[in-house]
Amino acid sequence: MIKDRFLAALLLSTAVVSTAYADLPLTIEDLLTAEKRWRADVNFVYANSDRRNVDSLYSTIQIGPTQFITIPVSVGQARQNSDVLALSLGARYGMSLDTELYSRVSGLSQSTRTFNNEGPSSDSGEKFTDAWFGINHRFSNDNDTPALLGFAELALAENVASEGRDLVHGKTAMVGITTYRATDPLVLSLTTGYRYSMEREVENQDIDPGDLFFLNPSIAFAVNHEVTLTSGLQMRWQQLDRVDNQDQGIRTTQTKMEIGMGYAWSKRTTVQVNTRMDISGDSGSEIGITFLYKFPSRFSIENSETGGGTAID
Repeated sequence: MIKDRFLAALLLSTAVVSTAYADLPLTIEDLLTAEKRWRADVNFVYANSDRRNVDSLYSTIQIGPTQFITIPVSVGQARQNSDVLALSLGARYGMSLDTELYSRVSGLSQSTRTFNNEGPSSDSGEKFTDAWFGINHRFSNDNDTPALLGFAELALAENVASEGRDLVHGKTAMVGITTYRATDPLVLSLTTGYRYSMEREVENQDIDPGDLFFLNPSIAFAVNHEVTLTSGLQMRWQQLDRVDNQDQGIRTTQTKMEIGMGYAWSKRTTVQVNTRMDISGDSGSEIGITFLYKFPSRFSIENSETGGGTAID
C-alpha cells in the first residue's frame, strides 16, 4: 500500500495522493500536490559541455524531468567548452485531488572558453533565463491500468539575448504525459513531451528555434522508507534552427543515461539528486539537486491541535 508521504517524485512537476498504501519509491511522491496545499521546489544544476564545430543557435540544459533551460551558443566555432550553473525556483498549488497549477523562474551563470581561427578567448556572465506557468492533471489512477497524468506549460518570458536581456513572451510551449505502474517496491514509468517554439526576433534576425521531443523511460527502487534509487534513459529529438527562413545546422538526436537518488529529509522536505551523462553525442553531462518542500495546511494544523483525526501532511 502507498503512504501519503511517499506519493511524490516521478515528474518533479505533479502531487501527493491522499490514499494509504504500502511504502513505494519516493519517485511517486512528486506527482501531484494535495488539494488546497502549497509546495515549493528549488533546483540547482551544474552542466559542462565540450562542443566542436558548433552550427546551431541554441542548446538546452535539463533542470527537471520535464524542465529545460534554453541557452544561446555561438555558431561556427572550432571548439567551445563551457560550465553552466542554473538555478530554478518554483511553486505549486493543488487545485483539486487531480489538478495542480505550478510556476517557476530560472537564471544561470555561464563561463565559456572558445578556440577558433583567431585563437583562444573566454567569456562569462549571469542572466535571467525564463519564467513558466503550467498545469498538471491526473486522468487515471494506478489500478487496472497504469496511472496516466498530463502536463502543459507556457513560457511567460524568455531571455533570448546571448548577453544582457532581450525578453520575448508566449513564444514557447510544452505538452506531455507521464504513465507509471507501481509494483512494490518498484515503480516503472514513462514520460514523454513535445516543446514547440515559435519564431522570435533576436538581434534584428527572425529566429525559429528547433522544436524538441523527448522520451524518458525510468525505474525506481525503494531501498527503505527514506531512500529511493532511480535510473533511466532520456532520448531527445531536436529540429534544426531557422534564421530568416533559412535552415541552420542539422536535426539532432541524443541519448542520455540518468542515475539518481531520492531522500526523505523530513516529513515535509524531499531531496532528489540526479546525474545525466551522454550515451551518444559529446555535449557533456548534468548534475542536479532538487529540494521539494510541502507547506503545512490549515487542515493538518487544526486536526493536530484538536485531536480530530489523522493530520494530513
